[in-house]
Amino acid sequence: MNDFLSSGTPTDAALSLAAPSSLKPSRRSFVLGALTVGAGSVLPWDLANAQVTDKSALAIAYPVDVPTWDPGALSIPTIQAIYHTVFDSPLRYSQHLKLEARQIKQWRWLDDKATRLEITLRDDILFHDGSRMTMDDVKYSLSERPKADKKLLVGGMFNTLADVEVQSPTKGVLVYSRPTPAGPIYLGFLAMYIVPKAYMTQVGAEGFNAKPIGAGPYRMVEHQRGSRIVLEAFDKYWGGAPAIKQVTFLIVPEPSARVALVESGRAAMAVQLPMREVQRLATKTGIVTKIYPFSEVYMLRIPNYVKPFENDHVRNAMHLSIDKTALSKAFYGGVAKPLSVMTPEGTPSFSDFQFPFNKAKAIEELKAAGFSTSNPVALTLLSTNGTFPNDFDMARAIAQMWKAVGINATIEETTPAKLVEAAQNGKLTGVLLYSWANSTGDPENYAGRIFDPRLRFATWKDMSLAPRIDGLMTEVDEAKRMAGYKALNAESSEKSWAIPLLQGVATVAYSSTLQPVLFDNGYVLPVEYKYR
Repeated sequence: MNDFLSSGTPTDAALSLAAPSSLKPSRRSFVLGALTVGAGSVLPWDLANAQVTDKSALAIAYPVDVPTWDPGALSIPTIQAIYHTVFDSPLRYSQHLKLEARQIKQWRWLDDKATRLEITLRDDILFHDGSRMTMDDVKYSLSERPKADKKLLVGGMFNTLADVEVQSPTKGVLVYSRPTPAGPIYLGFLAMYIVPKAYMTQVGAEGFNAKPIGAGPYRMVEHQRGSRIVLEAFDKYWGGAPAIKQVTFLIVPEPSARVALVESGRAAMAVQLPMREVQRLATKTGIVTKIYPFSEVYMLRIPNYVKPFENDHVRNAMHLSIDKTALSKAFYGGVAKPLSVMTPEGTPSFSDFQFPFNKAKAIEELKAAGFSTSNPVALTLLSTNGTFPNDFDMARAIAQMWKAVGINATIEETTPAKLVEAAQNGKLTGVLLYSWANSTGDPENYAGRIFDPRLRFATWKDMSLAPRIDGLMTEVDEAKRMAGYKALNAESSEKSWAIPLLQGVATVAYSSTLQPVLFDNGYVLPVEYKYR
């Protein structure tokens, strides 16, 4: 297991949470009305005791919907598990975050400058329409499409990929425009999915979105937007037919409704649940609960093109006034480790840099900017509600901490899709509470991507950082690369270009008859599940 998740082995929930009474939920709402239509045919659960009666089917209460079935278009972390289930991936990070073969069975550098990566594709991969995946599909998905459509995220994530040389149906060379030593990790990361070239060019993006075809263990057979996604096992999947034949992702943004579904037995699994509810569910017969830190970072992303965030003193005051230890204890039972840098402890670029909690210093910083408790600075705090455990409660607590020093924050509830759209279009209206996913643990996908001003989803747009980040991304000496990222982590935190808060925490509850494999990146992958 990776060191930075060594304490993250899923354990039974047994926490005593001391959230301020003003932040505790006043009620549990059972929002099930939107799920009743046709639910009987796809939710074969015994409601009396929350046990599964049909072990060929699985319903999962999930917080977010898929906004598009083009897997190369967006980087929303919470939808990646669904994309993996339908499309599979070239490489994949294992349960404990080791890069492993998937659709690509072998890979190796052909030079010592990290500009030519030879890859060998499996020869038994079929798309859901029965056509065989070849290197032409790889070239189309990773190179040709992104070059033709600059809006696709895959182009930004793989921006040094100049070409894919097709040598045979199963062998090719990824050619980079500059040294890219971290190249392999991207083949198991966000947006790196292979789509069928022939089908996509035939039906176009709109047709593909209406009826997607992948090469994953499940194919999409029904999507009622905002309600549910029904997947059916693909019996010609190269890894073998999945044990569970039908999987339904119930789209349930409201956390208490996800709790109600798993507690009643209408879902065999529910994820990203409030910590206090996980503690309560742990006492229920027939339900297993797990809580574990994973590879995401809870953070505040700051758009420096929005006032007052261009002011160094205001940002420093925002950072100094947040008691991260109190947030962890109140909302995550102390499981979520407070962070001073944009990477969890144990990752290669983690350092011992510490940013203090100091209310008196925060007040001084605000005074230097012309603000005080009697003349507070006003700003907007954007937050999701239920996308990750206790997100909105944490936003309210941060706003209270800020108010104590002279920062008045108006909290605006939003969704991951809206946040990504606003960030990509440079239209954010405030600082955003965000869960940054990085299944690789590599700093290029923490600070390297967070602070690269050229990326569409960047919020801190300081073009002077571009050459520095380029230097880190092309550095083939691993020791120098890590030292550079450690320095970037420390400086970005010290100057509050963004505010690291806590290491992410995954919460899950499921039927005791289910045997899930829980991944340290938080992915929900039904192909790895079976029933007892």
